[in-house]
Amino acid sequence: MMKGYLRLIVMKTLSGKRLSGYGLIKQIEGKTGSWKPSFGSIYPLLEKLLKEKLVEVEVQGRKKLYFLTDEGKKHLALIDKSKNTLVDKLIATWNAFGKITDKKEMNFMLEVFNSIKKGHLPFKELHPELNEFRATIFELYSTGKDRKKIKAVLRETVKKLRSVK
Repeated sequence: MMKGYLRLIVMKTLSGKRLSGYGLIKQIEGKTGSWKPSFGSIYPLLEKLLKEKLVEVEVQGRKKLYFLTDEGKKHLALIDKSKNTLVDKLIATWNAFGKITDKKEMNFMLEVFNSIKKGHLPFKELHPELNEFRATIFELYSTGKDRKKIKAVLRETVKKLRSVK
């Protein structure tokens, strides 16, 4: 899920910091709560960002520390502006939809959109469990397990979640 956003996540993580590839992975894992990119995805991306002159590297002993260039900071600002424009459109659409829907649901979604706009990851504290849930569902479904049983468990899970106060 996050893999499609790795470029943005790396650039935001390097904003105002100098980090090694390993440091980037650890920072990203800390921000997301569970997901961490692989070395095989971080280092090729860093090389690409270097070629595009969006990051530079400083060698300190055996460590390579990556940081945003001025061009990288400008590029990140443009991405943020585009993201905020998109989120503003989502908020406006949701506000319009909110006139005909449940206010609780509307307030919840507006909270999620505003969280994204501020650069926060919604549901961060649930990510390990959500990732495990998603992986388990895909595994069971793809192996052809009893799908009626899976649906019954999901219905029961939804009932239990709704009972949480």
